[in-house]
Amino acid sequence: MRQLSPASRGYGTSHRQLRARLAKAVSGGGVRCARCGKPIVPGEPWDLGHHDLNRLVYTGPEHRSCNRATSTHRLQRRQSKRRTSRIW
Repeated sequence: MRQLSPASRGYGTSHRQLRARLAKAVSGGGVRCARCGKPIVPGEPWDLGHHDLNRLVYTGPEHRSCNRATSTHRLQRRQSKRRTSRIW
């Protein structure tokens, strides 16, 4: 199987530019993870997150561990759909 380029996976020039702008805020502290809401500590690894269903939409800085647990997020979405009761 052929490896897709970073740009085709959603990590092109606009992604890198936005991440560079956000890096200043993250390194200064006070930025919260877009997934879990907990602070991202300056110096802690982080990613610029994409929306789970639309990779063209950025969600903001995320802890690297939160961002890379996307298969878990997909499973949780599927399970929450099953638990939803009918609207009466």
